[in-house]
Amino acid sequence: MARLLRGLRTFCLAARHLSFKKAADELCLTASAVSHQISDLEADLGVRLFQRHTRSISLTDKGRELFEDIEPHLMAVEEATRRVRKNAARVPLLVQMPEFFTSELLMPIISNFSDLYQDIDLRIESMDTDGPMNPAADINIVLSRHRPAMSRVERLFPIRYIPACSRTLYEDWQKKGFSGIDAINVATILLHKARPHAWTRWARHAGISNMEPKQIIYVDSMFALARAAQQSAGIALIPMPVSKAWFDSGELVSLHDSVLVTEDCYWMALNDDSRNKNAADTFWKWIAKRLQQRIGDRDELTSTVA
Repeated sequence: MARLLRGLRTFCLAARHLSFKKAADELCLTASAVSHQISDLEADLGVRLFQRHTRSISLTDKGRELFEDIEPHLMAVEEATRRVRKNAARVPLLVQMPEFFTSELLMPIISNFSDLYQDIDLRIESMDTDGPMNPAADINIVLSRHRPAMSRVERLFPIRYIPACSRTLYEDWQKKGFSGIDAINVATILLHKARPHAWTRWARHAGISNMEPKQIIYVDSMFALARAAQQSAGIALIPMPVSKAWFDSGELVSLHDSVLVTEDCYWMALNDDSRNKNAADTFWKWIAKRLQQRIGDRDELTSTVA
Protein backbone atom coordinates (compact mmCIF):
# COMPACT_ATOMS: atom_id res chain seq x y z
CA MET A 1 0.00 0.00 0.00
CA ALA A 2 2.80 2.42 0.87
CA ARG A 3 4.46 1.82 -2.50
CA LEU A 4 1.12 2.37 -4.26
CA LEU A 5 0.46 5.68 -2.47
CA ARG A 6 4.01 6.84 -3.16
CA GLY A 7 3.60 5.94 -6.81
CA LEU A 8 0.26 7.75 -7.06
CA ARG A 9 1.74 10.94 -5.58
CA THR A 10 4.67 10.76 -7.99
CA PHE A 11 2.25 10.13 -10.86
CA CYS A 12 0.15 13.19 -9.95
CA LEU A 13 3.19 15.45 -9.85
CA ALA A 14 4.45 14.14 -13.19
CA ALA A 15 0.96 14.51 -14.69
CA ARG A 16 0.60 18.05 -13.32
CA HIS A 17 3.94 19.16 -14.79
CA LEU A 18 3.98 16.73 -17.74
CA SER A 19 7.62 16.27 -16.85
CA PHE A 20 9.48 13.57 -14.94
CA LYS A 21 12.30 16.08 -14.36
CA LYS A 22 10.07 18.69 -12.67
CA ALA A 23 8.36 16.01 -10.59
CA ALA A 24 11.80 14.75 -9.55
CA ASP A 25 12.90 18.26 -8.53
CA GLU A 26 9.82 18.67 -6.33
CA LEU A 27 10.35 15.25 -4.75
CA CYS A 28 14.14 15.70 -4.40
CA LEU A 29 14.68 12.59 -6.55
CA THR A 30 16.33 11.89 -9.87
CA ALA A 31 14.30 11.80 -13.06
CA SER A 32 15.31 8.14 -13.40
CA ALA A 33 13.84 7.33 -9.97
CA VAL A 34 10.57 9.01 -10.92
CA SER A 35 10.47 7.07 -14.18
CA HIS A 36 10.97 3.81 -12.25
CA GLN A 37 8.16 4.66 -9.78
CA ILE A 38 5.81 5.40 -12.69
CA SER A 39 6.75 2.13 -14.40
CA ASP A 40 6.09 0.22 -11.15
CA LEU A 41 2.69 1.93 -10.81
CA GLU A 42 1.79 1.09 -14.41
CA ALA A 43 2.74 -2.53 -13.74
CA ASP A 44 0.62 -2.64 -10.57
CA LEU A 45 -2.40 -1.12 -12.34
CA GLY A 46 -1.93 -3.03 -15.60
CA VAL A 47 -2.31 0.10 -17.76
CA ARG A 48 0.01 2.59 -19.45
CA LEU A 49 -0.35 6.03 -17.92
CA PHE A 50 2.10 8.05 -20.03
CA GLN A 51 3.23 8.11 -23.60
CA ARG A 52 7.02 8.56 -23.60
CA HIS A 53 8.30 10.78 -26.38
CA THR A 54 11.88 11.74 -27.17
CA ARG A 55 11.86 14.94 -25.09
CA SER A 56 8.43 14.99 -23.51
CA ILE A 57 5.67 12.88 -22.03
CA SER A 58 1.90 13.00 -22.39
CA LEU A 59 -0.97 11.34 -20.55
CA THR A 60 -2.78 8.41 -22.10
CA ASP A 61 -6.57 8.36 -21.86
CA LYS A 62 -6.33 6.05 -18.84
CA GLY A 63 -3.67 8.27 -17.33
CA ARG A 64 -5.82 11.39 -17.74
CA GLU A 65 -8.81 9.60 -16.24
CA LEU A 66 -6.78 8.44 -13.22
CA PHE A 67 -5.27 11.92 -12.71
CA GLU A 68 -8.69 13.62 -12.73
CA ASP A 69 -10.06 11.06 -10.27
CA ILE A 70 -7.33 11.00 -7.65
CA GLU A 71 -5.58 14.38 -7.85
CA PRO A 72 -8.19 16.28 -5.75
CA HIS A 73 -8.05 13.57 -3.08
CA LEU A 74 -4.26 13.57 -2.90
CA MET A 75 -4.27 17.36 -2.62
CA ALA A 76 -6.74 17.10 0.27
CA VAL A 77 -4.50 14.56 2.00
CA GLU A 78 -1.45 16.78 1.54
CA GLU A 79 -3.31 19.82 2.89
CA ALA A 80 -4.56 17.90 5.93
CA THR A 81 -1.04 16.62 6.59
CA ARG A 82 0.38 20.14 6.23
CA ARG A 83 -2.12 21.51 8.76
CA VAL A 84 -1.32 18.77 11.28
CA ARG A 85 2.41 19.39 10.96
CA LYS A 86 1.94 23.14 11.24
CA ASN A 87 -0.23 22.84 14.34
CA ALA A 88 2.20 20.40 15.92
CA ALA A 89 4.96 23.00 15.54
CA ARG A 90 2.92 25.80 17.17
CA VAL A 91 3.74 26.85 20.70
CA PRO A 92 1.03 28.05 23.12
CA LEU A 93 2.02 30.99 25.33
CA LEU A 94 -0.20 32.10 28.20
CA VAL A 95 0.29 35.71 29.31
CA GLN A 96 -1.72 37.18 32.17
CA MET A 97 -2.04 40.94 32.60
CA PRO A 98 -4.44 43.61 33.91
CA GLU A 99 -7.37 44.29 31.60
CA PHE A 100 -6.52 47.98 31.15
CA PHE A 101 -2.94 47.14 30.15
CA THR A 102 -4.34 44.69 27.61
CA SER A 103 -6.83 47.11 26.05
CA GLU A 104 -4.65 50.22 26.01
CA LEU A 105 -1.13 48.93 25.38
CA LEU A 106 -1.21 45.39 24.01
CA MET A 107 -4.22 45.30 21.68
CA PRO A 108 -3.13 48.31 19.55
CA ILE A 109 0.16 46.55 18.71
CA ILE A 110 -0.76 42.85 18.88
CA SER A 111 -1.04 42.43 15.10
CA ASN A 112 2.69 43.15 14.83
CA PHE A 113 3.46 40.18 17.09
CA SER A 114 1.11 37.95 15.09
CA ASP A 115 2.82 38.94 11.85
CA LEU A 116 6.32 38.34 13.19
CA TYR A 117 5.77 35.16 15.20
CA GLN A 118 3.12 33.02 13.53
CA ASP A 119 4.32 29.86 15.28
CA ILE A 120 3.32 31.22 18.73
CA ASP A 121 -0.32 30.95 19.79
CA LEU A 122 -0.63 33.85 22.21
CA ARG A 123 -3.27 33.42 24.91
CA ILE A 124 -4.13 36.56 26.84
CA GLU A 125 -5.78 36.23 30.24
CA SER A 126 -7.07 39.28 32.13
CA MET A 127 -6.62 39.77 35.85
CA ASP A 128 -7.95 42.22 38.42
CA THR A 129 -5.53 44.98 39.40
CA ASP A 130 -5.09 43.48 42.86
CA GLY A 131 -5.90 39.91 41.85
CA PRO A 132 -3.63 36.87 42.24
CA MET A 133 -1.23 35.78 39.52
CA ASN A 134 -2.16 32.67 37.59
CA PRO A 135 0.51 30.05 38.41
CA ALA A 136 -0.11 28.43 35.01
CA ALA A 137 0.76 31.58 33.06
CA ASP A 138 4.12 31.62 31.28
CA ILE A 139 4.42 35.38 31.78
CA ASN A 140 2.64 37.62 34.27
CA ILE A 141 2.42 41.38 33.87
CA VAL A 142 1.32 42.91 37.17
CA LEU A 143 0.74 46.33 38.70
CA SER A 144 2.38 46.40 42.10
CA ARG A 145 4.59 48.39 44.45
CA HIS A 146 6.69 45.31 45.04
CA ARG A 147 8.91 43.26 42.76
CA PRO A 148 7.33 39.86 42.00
CA ALA A 149 9.11 36.94 43.66
CA MET A 150 10.38 35.28 40.49
CA SER A 151 13.85 34.76 39.06
CA ARG A 152 13.43 36.82 35.91
CA VAL A 153 11.60 40.11 36.41
CA GLU A 154 11.67 43.39 34.50
CA ARG A 155 10.30 46.71 35.73
CA LEU A 156 8.38 48.14 32.79
CA PHE A 157 7.34 51.61 34.01
CA PRO A 158 5.82 53.41 37.01
CA ILE A 159 2.32 54.87 37.03
CA ARG A 160 1.64 58.59 37.24
CA TYR A 161 -1.83 60.04 37.65
CA ILE A 162 -3.25 63.23 36.20
CA PRO A 163 -6.73 64.72 36.81
CA ALA A 164 -8.71 64.71 33.59
CA CYS A 165 -12.20 65.02 32.15
CA SER A 166 -13.93 65.03 28.80
CA ARG A 167 -13.37 67.86 26.36
CA THR A 168 -17.06 68.73 26.66
CA LEU A 169 -16.80 69.31 30.42
CA TYR A 170 -13.49 71.12 30.05
CA GLU A 171 -14.88 73.58 27.50
CA ASP A 172 -18.03 74.09 29.55
CA TRP A 173 -16.01 75.00 32.66
CA GLN A 174 -13.80 77.29 30.62
CA LYS A 175 -16.87 79.22 29.46
CA LYS A 176 -17.93 79.58 33.11
CA GLY A 177 -14.49 80.87 34.06
CA PHE A 178 -13.56 77.92 36.29
CA SER A 179 -9.93 77.03 36.77
CA GLY A 180 -8.82 73.40 37.16
CA ILE A 181 -9.17 73.36 40.94
CA ASP A 182 -12.50 75.24 40.77
CA ALA A 183 -13.80 72.58 38.42
CA ILE A 184 -12.68 69.84 40.79
CA ASN A 185 -14.65 71.44 43.61
CA VAL A 186 -17.89 71.65 41.63
CA ALA A 187 -17.66 68.33 39.84
CA THR A 188 -18.26 64.68 40.55
CA ILE A 189 -15.05 62.84 41.39
CA LEU A 190 -14.50 59.39 39.91
CA LEU A 191 -12.44 57.08 42.07
CA HIS A 192 -11.08 53.56 41.57
CA LYS A 193 -12.05 51.51 44.61
CA ALA A 194 -8.63 49.84 44.67
CA ARG A 195 -7.02 53.30 45.00
CA PRO A 196 -9.30 55.00 47.59
CA HIS A 197 -6.68 57.51 48.74
CA ALA A 198 -5.44 58.56 45.29
CA TRP A 199 -7.24 61.90 45.24
CA THR A 200 -6.08 62.76 48.77
CA ARG A 201 -2.48 62.01 47.83
CA TRP A 202 -2.77 63.97 44.60
CA ALA A 203 -4.23 67.00 46.40
CA ARG A 204 -1.43 66.90 48.99
CA HIS A 205 1.17 66.67 46.23
CA ALA A 206 -0.46 69.57 44.36
CA GLY A 207 -0.55 71.72 47.51
CA ILE A 208 -4.34 71.81 47.60
CA SER A 209 -5.93 71.75 51.04
CA ASN A 210 -9.49 72.81 50.26
CA MET A 211 -10.62 70.16 47.78
CA GLU A 212 -14.33 69.57 48.41
CA PRO A 213 -15.87 67.63 45.52
CA LYS A 214 -19.62 67.67 45.02
CA GLN A 215 -19.88 63.89 44.81
CA ILE A 216 -17.73 60.76 44.58
CA ILE A 217 -18.46 57.76 42.35
CA TYR A 218 -16.47 54.58 42.93
CA VAL A 219 -15.75 52.16 40.08
CA ASP A 220 -13.96 48.82 40.10
CA SER A 221 -12.03 48.90 36.83
CA MET A 222 -9.59 51.35 35.31
CA PHE A 223 -11.25 51.09 31.91
CA ALA A 224 -14.62 51.98 33.49
CA LEU A 225 -12.94 54.94 35.19
CA ALA A 226 -11.49 56.30 31.95
CA ARG A 227 -14.70 55.65 30.04
CA ALA A 228 -16.81 57.40 32.67
CA ALA A 229 -14.54 60.45 32.45
CA GLN A 230 -14.66 60.36 28.65
CA GLN A 231 -18.47 60.26 28.86
CA SER A 232 -18.52 63.44 31.03
CA ALA A 233 -19.58 61.62 34.21
CA GLY A 234 -16.96 63.52 36.21
CA ILE A 235 -13.26 64.01 36.81
CA ALA A 236 -10.90 61.07 37.26
CA LEU A 237 -7.28 60.54 38.11
CA ILE A 238 -6.16 58.88 34.91
CA PRO A 239 -3.08 56.59 34.88
CA MET A 240 -0.28 57.45 32.52
CA PRO A 241 1.38 56.42 30.28
CA VAL A 242 -1.16 53.60 29.90
CA SER A 243 -3.89 56.07 28.89
CA LYS A 244 -1.77 58.11 26.48
CA ALA A 245 -4.06 57.34 23.52
CA TRP A 246 -7.07 58.90 25.27
CA PHE A 247 -5.24 62.24 25.47
CA ASP A 248 -3.67 61.97 22.01
CA SER A 249 -7.15 61.55 20.53
CA GLY A 250 -8.60 64.46 22.54
CA GLU A 251 -11.14 62.24 24.31
CA LEU A 252 -9.65 63.29 27.65
CA VAL A 253 -8.18 66.64 28.67
CA SER A 254 -5.83 67.32 31.58
CA LEU A 255 -7.21 69.71 34.23
CA HIS A 256 -4.11 70.45 36.29
CA ASP A 257 -0.34 70.54 35.90
CA SER A 258 0.38 68.53 39.04
CA VAL A 259 1.22 64.89 38.36
CA LEU A 260 1.18 62.21 41.03
CA VAL A 261 3.92 59.64 40.38
CA THR A 262 3.35 56.66 42.63
CA GLU A 263 5.38 53.68 43.70
CA ASP A 264 3.04 51.47 41.66
CA CYS A 265 4.85 49.94 38.71
CA TYR A 266 4.07 47.51 35.97
CA TRP A 267 6.33 44.49 36.25
CA MET A 268 6.85 41.62 33.83
CA ALA A 269 7.74 38.27 35.39
CA LEU A 270 8.61 34.91 33.85
CA ASN A 271 7.14 31.83 35.48
CA ASP A 272 10.11 29.78 36.69
CA ASP A 273 8.17 26.60 35.81
CA SER A 274 7.23 27.65 32.28
CA ARG A 275 7.72 24.93 29.66
CA ASN A 276 7.70 27.50 26.84
CA LYS A 277 10.69 29.62 27.79
CA ASN A 278 11.88 30.17 24.22
CA ALA A 279 8.48 31.53 23.20
CA ALA A 280 8.28 33.49 26.45
CA ASP A 281 11.68 35.05 25.75
CA THR A 282 10.49 36.02 22.27
CA PHE A 283 7.38 37.75 23.66
CA TRP A 284 9.41 39.33 26.48
CA LYS A 285 11.89 41.01 24.14
CA TRP A 286 9.18 42.01 21.67
CA ILE A 287 6.87 43.74 24.16
CA ALA A 288 9.73 45.45 26.02
CA LYS A 289 10.91 46.97 22.75
CA ARG A 290 7.44 47.97 21.57
CA LEU A 291 6.51 49.54 24.91
CA GLN A 292 9.70 51.59 24.80
CA GLN A 293 8.69 52.84 21.35
CA ARG A 294 5.09 53.51 22.39
CA ILE A 295 5.48 55.27 25.73
CA GLY A 296 8.91 56.86 25.36
CA ASP A 297 11.75 57.29 27.79
CA ARG A 298 11.09 55.48 31.05
CA ASP A 299 13.46 57.78 32.95
CA GLU A 300 11.11 60.72 32.38
CA LEU A 301 8.42 58.85 34.31
CA THR A 302 10.46 58.41 37.47
CA SER A 303 11.38 62.02 38.19
CA THR A 304 8.95 62.46 41.11
CA VAL A 305 7.67 59.92 43.59
CA ALA A 306 4.90 60.90 45.98
